[in-house]
Amino acid sequence: MTAAVFALVASAALPVTAHAQDAPAPECPANLDCQFVPAGYDWSTADHSDPNNYGNYDPANRPVDGQKIQYIVIHDTESVPSSTASPYDQAIASFKNPASGASSHYVIRSSDGQVTQMVPTKDVAWHAGNWTMNEHSIGIEHEGIAAQGGTWYTEQMYRSSAALVKYLAAKYHIPLDRQHILGHEDISRERTKNFVAAHWDPGPYWDWAHYMDLLGAPIRPTGSPDSQVVTINPRYATNQPPMTTCDAAGTCTPLPAHGANFVYLRTAPDETAPLITDPVNHPDGSPGTTAIDDWSDKAVTGRSYALAGQQGDWTAIWYGGQKAWFHNPGHCSTVPGRGLLLTAPDGVSSVPLYGRAYPEQSEYPAAIPFDPIWTVAPVPWTLPAGQTYVATGSFKAENYYARFDPAGVPANHTLVVGGETYFQISYNHRVVYVKASDVKALPYES
Repeated sequence: MTAAVFALVASAALPVTAHAQDAPAPECPANLDCQFVPAGYDWSTADHSDPNNYGNYDPANRPVDGQKIQYIVIHDTESVPSSTASPYDQAIASFKNPASGASSHYVIRSSDGQVTQMVPTKDVAWHAGNWTMNEHSIGIEHEGIAAQGGTWYTEQMYRSSAALVKYLAAKYHIPLDRQHILGHEDISRERTKNFVAAHWDPGPYWDWAHYMDLLGAPIRPTGSPDSQVVTINPRYATNQPPMTTCDAAGTCTPLPAHGANFVYLRTAPDETAPLITDPVNHPDGSPGTTAIDDWSDKAVTGRSYALAGQQGDWTAIWYGGQKAWFHNPGHCSTVPGRGLLLTAPDGVSSVPLYGRAYPEQSEYPAAIPFDPIWTVAPVPWTLPAGQTYVATGSFKAENYYARFDPAGVPANHTLVVGGETYFQISYNHRVVYVKASDVKALPYES
Protein backbone atom coordinates (compact mmCIF):
# COMPACT_ATOMS: atom_id res chain seq x y z
CA MET A 1 0.00 0.00 0.00
CA THR A 2 1.10 3.56 -0.62
CA ALA A 3 0.98 6.40 1.89
CA ALA A 4 -1.08 4.32 4.29
CA VAL A 5 -1.48 5.88 7.73
CA PHE A 6 -2.50 4.05 10.89
CA ALA A 7 -3.73 6.38 13.66
CA LEU A 8 -2.71 5.11 17.07
CA VAL A 9 -4.58 7.53 19.29
CA ALA A 10 -5.25 6.01 22.70
CA SER A 11 -8.25 3.79 23.26
CA ALA A 12 -9.64 2.56 26.54
CA ALA A 13 -8.41 -0.95 25.87
CA LEU A 14 -5.01 0.02 24.52
CA PRO A 15 -3.87 3.25 26.21
CA VAL A 16 -0.85 4.94 24.69
CA THR A 17 0.39 6.93 27.65
CA ALA A 18 3.31 7.26 30.00
CA HIS A 19 1.35 9.13 32.67
CA ALA A 20 0.88 6.14 34.95
CA GLN A 21 4.35 5.58 36.40
CA ASP A 22 3.36 2.94 38.90
CA ALA A 23 5.76 0.06 38.50
CA PRO A 24 3.96 -2.76 36.67
CA ALA A 25 4.86 -6.40 37.04
CA PRO A 26 8.07 -7.04 35.09
CA GLU A 27 7.81 -8.98 31.84
CA CYS A 28 10.19 -11.79 32.74
CA PRO A 29 10.21 -15.57 33.08
CA ALA A 30 9.16 -16.68 36.56
CA ASN A 31 12.57 -18.12 37.47
CA LEU A 32 14.48 -14.83 37.07
CA ASP A 33 15.19 -12.29 39.79
CA CYS A 34 13.42 -9.45 38.00
CA GLN A 35 12.15 -6.03 39.08
CA PHE A 36 10.56 -3.07 37.31
CA VAL A 37 12.00 0.45 37.71
CA PRO A 38 10.38 2.93 35.27
CA ALA A 39 12.56 4.88 32.88
CA GLY A 40 12.13 8.64 32.81
CA TYR A 41 9.20 10.22 30.99
CA ASP A 42 9.15 13.76 32.37
CA TRP A 43 5.41 14.23 32.81
CA SER A 44 5.60 16.29 35.99
CA THR A 45 8.48 18.72 35.44
CA ALA A 46 8.97 19.18 31.70
CA ASP A 47 7.61 22.10 29.72
CA HIS A 48 4.30 20.67 28.56
CA SER A 49 4.21 22.97 25.54
CA ASP A 50 7.37 21.46 24.05
CA PRO A 51 6.53 18.28 22.12
CA ASN A 52 10.20 17.19 22.17
CA ASN A 53 10.82 17.66 25.90
CA TYR A 54 9.81 14.39 27.41
CA GLY A 55 12.41 11.81 28.33
CA ASN A 56 13.85 8.51 27.33
CA TYR A 57 11.31 6.47 25.37
CA ASP A 58 8.10 6.68 23.35
CA PRO A 59 4.81 5.18 24.53
CA ALA A 60 3.34 2.82 21.93
CA ASN A 61 1.24 -0.32 21.60
CA ARG A 62 3.60 -2.70 19.87
CA PRO A 63 2.85 -4.96 18.07
CA VAL A 64 -0.90 -4.15 18.03
CA ASP A 65 -0.19 -0.71 16.55
CA GLY A 66 1.57 -2.20 13.50
CA GLN A 67 5.14 -1.98 14.80
CA LYS A 68 6.15 -5.61 14.74
CA ILE A 69 8.82 -6.57 17.29
CA GLN A 70 11.36 -8.48 15.20
CA TYR A 71 14.74 -8.07 16.92
CA ILE A 72 16.43 -8.21 20.30
CA VAL A 73 19.53 -6.03 20.64
CA ILE A 74 22.33 -6.92 23.06
CA HIS A 75 24.21 -4.00 24.64
CA ASP A 76 26.69 -3.41 27.42
CA THR A 77 26.52 -0.41 29.75
CA GLU A 78 30.07 0.91 29.16
CA SER A 79 29.92 2.92 32.38
CA VAL A 80 32.98 2.93 34.67
CA PRO A 81 32.52 1.70 38.26
CA SER A 82 32.78 4.35 40.95
CA SER A 83 33.16 4.21 44.72
CA THR A 84 29.43 4.82 45.09
CA ALA A 85 27.76 3.07 42.15
CA SER A 86 28.30 0.04 39.97
CA PRO A 87 27.79 0.25 36.19
CA TYR A 88 24.49 -1.58 36.74
CA ASP A 89 23.25 1.05 39.19
CA GLN A 90 24.61 3.85 37.01
CA ALA A 91 22.69 2.57 33.98
CA ILE A 92 19.47 2.36 35.96
CA ALA A 93 19.96 5.87 37.34
CA SER A 94 20.72 7.23 33.88
CA PHE A 95 17.63 5.70 32.32
CA LYS A 96 15.49 7.05 35.19
CA ASN A 97 16.72 10.56 34.46
CA PRO A 98 14.55 12.11 31.71
CA ALA A 99 17.43 14.37 30.69
CA SER A 100 19.61 11.46 29.58
CA GLY A 101 17.69 10.92 26.35
CA ALA A 102 18.29 7.17 26.31
CA SER A 103 16.82 3.97 27.69
CA SER A 104 16.74 0.24 27.29
CA HIS A 105 13.93 -2.17 28.04
CA TYR A 106 16.10 -4.21 30.43
CA VAL A 107 19.39 -4.01 32.37
CA ILE A 108 21.17 -7.15 33.65
CA ARG A 109 23.70 -7.27 36.51
CA SER A 110 27.02 -9.04 36.00
CA SER A 111 27.53 -10.63 39.41
CA ASP A 112 24.25 -12.53 39.79
CA GLY A 113 22.19 -11.93 36.64
CA GLN A 114 19.54 -9.77 38.34
CA VAL A 115 17.23 -8.17 35.76
CA THR A 116 15.70 -4.70 35.95
CA GLN A 117 13.04 -3.86 33.39
CA MET A 118 12.72 -0.13 32.73
CA VAL A 119 10.46 0.21 29.66
CA PRO A 120 7.42 -1.95 28.86
CA THR A 121 8.08 -4.00 25.75
CA LYS A 122 5.05 -2.46 24.05
CA ASP A 123 6.85 0.92 24.15
CA VAL A 124 9.77 2.10 22.00
CA ALA A 125 12.98 2.47 24.01
CA TRP A 126 15.78 4.72 22.76
CA HIS A 127 18.63 2.24 22.76
CA ALA A 128 19.95 1.41 19.29
CA GLY A 129 20.79 4.84 17.87
CA ASN A 130 18.63 3.93 14.87
CA TRP A 131 14.91 4.66 14.73
CA THR A 132 14.03 1.83 12.33
CA MET A 133 15.69 -0.63 14.71
CA ASN A 134 14.21 0.99 17.82
CA GLU A 135 10.71 0.65 16.35
CA HIS A 136 11.14 -3.06 15.80
CA SER A 137 13.31 -4.22 18.68
CA ILE A 138 13.75 -4.80 22.40
CA GLY A 139 17.01 -3.58 23.97
CA ILE A 140 18.86 -5.39 26.75
CA GLU A 141 21.79 -3.71 28.54
CA HIS A 142 24.40 -5.89 30.25
CA GLU A 143 26.57 -4.50 33.00
CA GLY A 144 30.10 -4.26 31.70
CA ILE A 145 32.78 -2.62 29.64
CA ALA A 146 33.47 -4.13 26.23
CA ALA A 147 37.26 -3.85 26.47
CA GLN A 148 37.05 -5.78 29.78
CA GLY A 149 34.36 -8.17 28.61
CA GLY A 150 36.15 -11.26 29.79
CA THR A 151 35.74 -9.94 33.33
CA TRP A 152 32.17 -8.64 33.15
CA TYR A 153 30.43 -11.23 30.97
CA THR A 154 29.83 -13.86 33.65
CA GLU A 155 28.10 -17.19 33.21
CA GLN A 156 25.23 -16.04 35.42
CA MET A 157 24.78 -12.98 33.23
CA TYR A 158 24.77 -15.09 30.07
CA ARG A 159 22.22 -17.50 31.55
CA SER A 160 19.88 -14.80 32.86
CA SER A 161 20.06 -12.97 29.56
CA ALA A 162 19.40 -16.13 27.55
CA ALA A 163 16.41 -17.02 29.74
CA LEU A 164 14.99 -13.53 29.20
CA VAL A 165 15.59 -13.60 25.44
CA LYS A 166 13.95 -17.01 25.08
CA TYR A 167 10.92 -15.69 26.97
CA LEU A 168 10.67 -12.57 24.81
CA ALA A 169 11.30 -14.47 21.58
CA ALA A 170 8.44 -16.85 22.39
CA LYS A 171 6.14 -13.96 23.31
CA TYR A 172 6.77 -12.02 20.11
CA HIS A 173 7.60 -14.88 17.71
CA ILE A 174 11.17 -13.69 17.16
CA PRO A 175 13.42 -16.29 15.49
CA LEU A 176 16.37 -17.33 17.65
CA ASP A 177 19.17 -16.70 15.18
CA ARG A 178 21.83 -14.06 14.59
CA GLN A 179 19.69 -12.31 12.01
CA HIS A 180 17.28 -11.39 14.79
CA ILE A 181 19.41 -11.51 17.96
CA LEU A 182 21.81 -8.66 17.28
CA GLY A 183 24.54 -6.76 19.04
CA HIS A 184 24.48 -2.97 19.19
CA GLU A 185 27.61 -3.20 17.04
CA ASP A 186 25.54 -4.83 14.28
CA ILE A 187 23.41 -1.70 13.85
CA SER A 188 24.35 1.31 11.76
CA ARG A 189 23.53 4.89 12.55
CA GLU A 190 20.85 6.50 10.43
CA ARG A 191 22.54 9.32 8.54
CA THR A 192 25.94 10.17 7.09
CA LYS A 193 26.23 13.00 9.63
CA ASN A 194 26.40 10.65 12.61
CA PHE A 195 27.70 7.43 11.08
CA VAL A 196 31.06 7.59 12.82
CA ALA A 197 29.27 7.61 16.21
CA ALA A 198 28.03 4.04 15.78
CA HIS A 199 28.58 1.92 18.91
CA TRP A 200 30.59 -1.31 19.01
CA ASP A 201 29.22 -3.11 22.09
CA PRO A 202 29.05 -5.78 23.36
CA GLY A 203 32.36 -6.16 21.52
CA PRO A 204 34.81 -8.94 20.68
CA TYR A 205 34.66 -10.66 24.10
CA TRP A 206 30.93 -11.44 23.97
CA ASP A 207 30.77 -15.20 23.37
CA TRP A 208 28.06 -15.38 20.72
CA ALA A 209 28.50 -19.10 20.13
CA HIS A 210 27.98 -19.90 23.81
CA TYR A 211 25.10 -17.46 24.04
CA MET A 212 23.30 -19.02 21.07
CA ASP A 213 23.88 -22.44 22.64
CA LEU A 214 22.14 -21.20 25.81
CA LEU A 215 19.27 -19.98 23.64
CA GLY A 216 18.88 -23.51 22.29
CA ALA A 217 19.84 -22.20 18.85
CA PRO A 218 23.50 -23.15 18.29
CA ILE A 219 25.33 -21.83 15.25
CA ARG A 220 25.19 -24.77 12.86
CA PRO A 221 25.34 -25.25 9.09
CA THR A 222 22.08 -24.12 7.50
CA GLY A 223 23.16 -24.52 3.88
CA SER A 224 24.73 -27.18 1.70
CA PRO A 225 28.54 -27.60 1.58
CA ASP A 226 28.68 -25.77 -1.77
CA SER A 227 26.55 -22.85 -0.58
CA GLN A 228 27.52 -19.36 -1.66
CA VAL A 229 26.75 -18.09 1.86
CA VAL A 230 29.15 -18.53 4.78
CA THR A 231 28.44 -17.93 8.47
CA ILE A 232 31.33 -16.78 10.65
CA ASN A 233 31.98 -19.21 13.52
CA PRO A 234 35.53 -19.29 14.94
CA ARG A 235 36.18 -21.35 18.09
CA TYR A 236 35.91 -18.71 20.80
CA ALA A 237 38.30 -20.15 23.38
CA THR A 238 41.18 -20.78 21.01
CA ASN A 239 40.53 -17.84 18.70
CA GLN A 240 42.76 -15.22 20.33
CA PRO A 241 43.60 -12.54 17.76
CA PRO A 242 45.89 -9.72 18.90
CA MET A 243 44.02 -6.59 19.98
CA THR A 244 44.93 -3.23 21.39
CA THR A 245 43.11 -0.52 23.31
CA CYS A 246 43.90 3.10 22.52
CA ASP A 247 43.53 6.22 24.63
CA ALA A 248 42.39 9.67 23.53
CA ALA A 249 45.95 10.65 22.70
CA GLY A 250 46.27 7.72 20.29
CA THR A 251 48.57 5.63 22.45
CA CYS A 252 47.66 1.96 22.00
CA THR A 253 48.35 -0.82 24.51
CA PRO A 254 48.14 -4.56 23.74
CA LEU A 255 45.29 -6.39 25.44
CA PRO A 256 45.90 -9.76 27.15
CA ALA A 257 45.35 -12.85 25.04
CA HIS A 258 41.72 -13.90 25.33
CA GLY A 259 39.03 -15.73 23.39
CA ALA A 260 37.27 -13.53 20.83
CA ASN A 261 34.27 -13.71 18.54
CA PHE A 262 35.66 -12.41 15.22
CA VAL A 263 38.08 -12.98 12.37
CA TYR A 264 40.31 -10.26 10.93
CA LEU A 265 39.69 -9.31 7.31
CA ARG A 266 42.54 -8.54 4.91
CA THR A 267 42.92 -7.15 1.43
CA ALA A 268 44.57 -10.33 0.11
CA PRO A 269 44.95 -14.00 1.17
CA ASP A 270 48.16 -13.37 3.08
CA GLU A 271 48.90 -12.72 6.77
CA THR A 272 51.11 -9.80 5.76
CA ALA A 273 48.39 -8.12 3.67
CA PRO A 274 46.89 -4.94 5.17
CA LEU A 275 43.65 -5.16 7.08
CA ILE A 276 40.73 -3.81 5.06
CA THR A 277 39.63 -0.25 5.58
CA ASP A 278 36.31 1.60 5.72
CA PRO A 279 35.52 5.20 4.70
CA VAL A 280 33.66 5.83 7.97
CA ASN A 281 36.31 4.60 10.41
CA HIS A 282 39.25 5.57 8.20
CA PRO A 283 38.28 8.53 6.00
CA ASP A 284 41.93 8.96 4.98
CA GLY A 285 41.91 5.49 3.42
CA SER A 286 44.41 4.04 5.90
CA PRO A 287 44.16 0.31 6.68
CA GLY A 288 42.13 -1.10 9.53
CA THR A 289 43.85 -1.67 12.86
CA THR A 290 43.91 -4.12 15.75
CA ALA A 291 42.20 -1.58 18.04
CA ILE A 292 39.37 -3.33 19.85
CA ASP A 293 36.90 -0.61 18.82
CA ASP A 294 37.93 -0.59 15.14
CA TRP A 295 34.98 -2.46 13.66
CA SER A 296 36.04 -1.85 10.06
CA ASP A 297 38.06 -5.08 9.71
CA LYS A 298 36.27 -7.63 11.92
CA ALA A 299 33.61 -10.18 10.88
CA VAL A 300 31.70 -11.43 13.92
CA THR A 301 30.40 -14.85 14.93
CA GLY A 302 26.97 -15.73 13.59
CA ARG A 303 26.91 -13.10 10.85
CA SER A 304 26.46 -14.43 7.31
CA TYR A 305 28.04 -13.12 4.11
CA ALA A 306 28.14 -13.97 0.43
CA LEU A 307 31.16 -16.04 -0.58
CA ALA A 308 33.55 -14.12 -2.84
CA GLY A 309 36.39 -16.61 -3.25
CA GLN A 310 38.50 -19.40 -1.81
CA GLN A 311 42.27 -19.75 -2.10
CA GLY A 312 44.04 -22.46 -0.12
CA ASP A 313 43.37 -21.83 3.57
CA TRP A 314 41.81 -18.44 2.86
CA THR A 315 38.18 -17.50 2.33
CA ALA A 316 36.90 -14.26 0.82
CA ILE A 317 33.54 -12.62 1.43
CA TRP A 318 31.85 -9.53 0.04
CA TYR A 319 32.12 -7.08 2.90
CA GLY A 320 31.58 -3.35 2.88
CA GLY A 321 31.91 -2.95 -0.88
CA GLN A 322 35.15 -4.95 -1.16
CA LYS A 323 36.50 -8.47 -1.31
CA ALA A 324 37.74 -9.28 2.19
CA TRP A 325 39.93 -12.30 3.01
CA PHE A 326 40.33 -14.21 6.27
CA HIS A 327 42.38 -17.22 7.30
CA ASN A 328 40.10 -20.25 7.41
CA PRO A 329 42.12 -23.50 7.38
CA GLY A 330 39.86 -26.50 7.01
CA HIS A 331 36.90 -24.07 7.10
CA CYS A 332 37.31 -24.11 10.88
CA SER A 333 36.04 -20.53 11.23
CA THR A 334 32.86 -20.85 9.14
CA VAL A 335 29.85 -23.03 8.52
CA PRO A 336 27.74 -23.07 5.33
CA GLY A 337 24.86 -20.63 5.50
CA ARG A 338 21.78 -19.84 3.47
CA GLY A 339 19.74 -16.83 2.50
CA LEU A 340 18.50 -14.55 -0.24
CA LEU A 341 21.38 -12.94 -2.14
CA LEU A 342 21.02 -9.44 -3.59
CA THR A 343 23.09 -7.77 -6.27
CA ALA A 344 23.04 -4.67 -8.48
CA PRO A 345 20.87 -5.01 -11.62
CA ASP A 346 22.57 -5.36 -15.00
CA GLY A 347 23.95 -2.07 -16.25
CA VAL A 348 23.96 -0.40 -12.81
CA SER A 349 27.39 0.50 -11.43
CA SER A 350 26.31 0.73 -7.79
CA VAL A 351 23.19 0.78 -5.63
CA PRO A 352 22.60 3.31 -2.83
CA LEU A 353 22.27 2.08 0.75
CA TYR A 354 20.37 3.60 3.65
CA GLY A 355 20.72 3.68 7.41
CA ARG A 356 16.98 3.35 7.98
CA ALA A 357 13.81 2.41 6.13
CA TYR A 358 11.66 5.55 5.98
CA PRO A 359 8.71 6.67 3.84
CA GLU A 360 9.19 9.42 1.27
CA GLN A 361 8.21 12.97 2.23
CA SER A 362 5.11 12.84 0.02
CA GLU A 363 3.79 9.89 2.02
CA TYR A 364 3.35 11.78 5.31
CA PRO A 365 -0.14 13.08 6.11
CA ALA A 366 -0.70 16.82 6.33
CA ALA A 367 -1.29 16.57 10.09
CA ILE A 368 2.36 15.61 10.65
CA PRO A 369 4.87 18.43 10.06
CA PHE A 370 7.69 16.88 8.02
CA ASP A 371 11.05 17.07 9.75
CA PRO A 372 13.97 17.42 7.30
CA ILE A 373 15.95 14.80 9.25
CA TRP A 374 13.43 12.22 7.95
CA THR A 375 14.56 12.83 4.37
CA VAL A 376 15.35 9.55 2.64
CA ALA A 377 19.04 9.96 1.83
CA PRO A 378 21.80 7.39 1.21
CA VAL A 379 24.68 6.70 3.57
CA PRO A 380 28.41 6.70 2.58
CA TRP A 381 28.35 3.03 1.55
CA THR A 382 27.08 1.49 -1.71
CA LEU A 383 26.46 -1.96 -3.14
CA PRO A 384 28.83 -2.12 -6.14
CA ALA A 385 28.09 -4.05 -9.32
CA GLY A 386 29.37 -7.62 -9.30
CA GLN A 387 29.06 -8.06 -5.54
CA THR A 388 26.38 -9.91 -3.58
CA TYR A 389 25.02 -9.46 -0.06
CA VAL A 390 22.76 -11.54 2.15
CA ALA A 391 19.28 -10.19 2.88
CA THR A 392 18.48 -10.53 6.58
CA GLY A 393 14.95 -9.13 6.57
CA SER A 394 12.41 -7.08 4.64
CA PHE A 395 9.59 -4.72 5.54
CA LYS A 396 7.65 -1.70 4.36
CA ALA A 397 9.06 1.76 4.93
CA GLU A 398 7.81 3.02 8.30
CA ASN A 399 8.20 5.93 10.70
CA TYR A 400 6.44 6.01 14.07
CA TYR A 401 5.57 9.64 14.81
CA ALA A 402 5.54 10.18 18.59
CA ARG A 403 5.84 13.33 20.66
CA PHE A 404 5.47 14.30 24.34
CA ASP A 405 1.94 13.34 25.35
CA PRO A 406 1.04 16.45 27.41
CA ALA A 407 1.86 18.74 24.46
CA GLY A 408 -1.26 17.48 22.70
CA VAL A 409 0.22 17.59 19.20
CA PRO A 410 -2.04 16.49 16.33
CA ALA A 411 -1.58 12.97 15.02
CA ASN A 412 0.59 11.94 17.96
CA HIS A 413 1.33 8.20 18.04
CA THR A 414 0.85 7.67 14.31
CA LEU A 415 2.60 5.02 12.28
CA VAL A 416 3.31 6.28 8.77
CA VAL A 417 3.75 3.43 6.30
CA GLY A 418 5.23 4.09 2.87
CA GLY A 419 4.95 2.20 -0.36
CA GLU A 420 8.60 1.17 -0.64
CA THR A 421 9.82 -2.22 0.52
CA TYR A 422 13.34 -2.29 1.94
CA PHE A 423 15.66 -5.22 2.40
CA GLN A 424 17.93 -5.26 5.41
CA ILE A 425 21.32 -6.66 4.34
CA SER A 426 24.45 -7.96 6.05
CA TYR A 427 26.83 -5.42 4.52
CA ASN A 428 29.90 -5.17 6.74
CA HIS A 429 30.13 -5.19 10.52
CA ARG A 430 26.62 -3.76 10.41
CA VAL A 431 23.24 -4.21 8.78
CA VAL A 432 21.97 -1.51 6.43
CA TYR A 433 18.96 -1.09 4.15
CA VAL A 434 18.46 -1.15 0.39
CA LYS A 435 15.32 -0.46 -1.62
CA ALA A 436 13.92 -3.67 -3.07
CA SER A 437 13.26 -1.80 -6.30
CA ASP A 438 17.00 -1.03 -6.64
CA VAL A 439 18.38 -4.58 -6.47
CA LYS A 440 18.14 -7.93 -8.20
CA ALA A 441 17.55 -11.12 -6.22
CA LEU A 442 19.61 -14.16 -7.13
CA PRO A 443 18.32 -17.74 -6.81
CA TYR A 444 17.77 -18.49 -3.13
CA GLU A 445 20.70 -20.18 -1.38
CA SER A 446 19.43 -23.36 0.27
